Parts: sequence; structure tokens; C-alpha cells
Amino acid sequence: MAEGEYSTADIEVLEFDESVRHRPGMYFGVSLDDPRLPSNVVHVGVDHAVHPAPHLTAPHSPVVAVEILDDLSFSITDDQLCAAEGCRVPDSGYFGSLLGPDRWTLAAASALSRRTTVKVWQDGRGLHQELAGLRPIGPPESFTAPRGRGTTVTIELDPGRLPPGVAIDTNVETIGMCRGDDCVAEAPQGVTVIDRRGKR
Repeated sequence: MAEGEYSTADIEVLEFDESVRHRPGMYFGVSLDDPRLPSNVVHVGVDHAVHPAPHLTAPHSPVVAVEILDDLSFSITDDQLCAAEGCRVPDSGYFGSLLGPDRWTLAAASALSRRTTVKVWQDGRGLHQELAGLRPIGPPESFTAPRGRGTTVTIELDPGRLPPGVAIDTNVETIGMCRGDDCVAEAPQGVTVIDRRGKR
């Protein structure tokens, strides 16, 4: 072959989670060795919760709760509909997980985690599932859920994939809220951010 040419043998097809780990900058804007990665992961997840896909929920002001649980652990809870009506297992969930393309940002974050817990509920019926990375440890299990609807995803980022000593930024007020010149000093109405580090 001439210089600059390639064949199908040169194309590497990656699974979604492998793609995230191979090129995290495509999803989170920085590389694996960048100390901003944990904060960017939270930023992207919150931004998606605040601006959900139109088919997930009727137009409303989303209610989002963000908890920073540890330097590399966080949860995001929102009041969007489950990925499938009635909290059934999403047909298109990655690797049979409760995280499908509707939640691709949190699925991408899970690819960098060592453990992820997903809970979805609607009108007293719910499902929860444990993941190792983005791969389910087992099938979704039912639980008695509160009224209303929502999703909580708790992610523990894998320190083995990150530079030593990195942590989610303590400036939690602006996580996921900055958009160029519109950067605000605190979370907008409907979004609560709690840093639980130091509150144990």
C-alpha cells in the first residue's frame, strides 16, 4: 500500500467502555493523566442531568441532587423518567446494564469506575443493579421504591486508572453549571450539590 493508505485490517473496533478508557478526552475533555479528569466526569454527568434528552421527560425544570461522597466517588439523582417505561430493564442498556444510550454520559463515567450502582424507580416500583466498570455483576433486582420517579447513579472512580492523589474539585458550586460567559457562582434552582467529605 502507498503511504497514507490503510485497510480494514488497520481499523480497531472498540466496545463502548474500551473506547472511553482509550480516549477519555472525547467524553470528558481531558486525558487519563490530567488531574482535572475526576471533576470533569462529575461536570459532564451533572450537565446531562440538567439538560436531559427531550424524550426522557416532559418539559420541566429538572430536580437534580449531586453528592460528593469521597475524593473519587459521587452520586447524581434526578427526576427523569426511567430509561424504559415502568422501570423495565432497558432493551438497549450497555452489556445488559440499566445504563443505556439515554444515560451515555454516566455510562462513560462507569467505564472509568471500579464500582457503579444504578437505581431507577417509578410509582413505588424500582430496580437496582451493581456494575464493575460498565459491566453488570448480576441482573437488575427489584426493590420497593418511593412514590414519584427518578434515577440515582453512584460512581466510584477507579484510582488505578487515574494519576495518584487526584480528587473531585472542592469547588462544587460550579460543577456542571459553567457555560462560557454564562458561568454562575452557584448551582441553579432545582440543583443541590453537597460535598460530604469532612461531614463523616
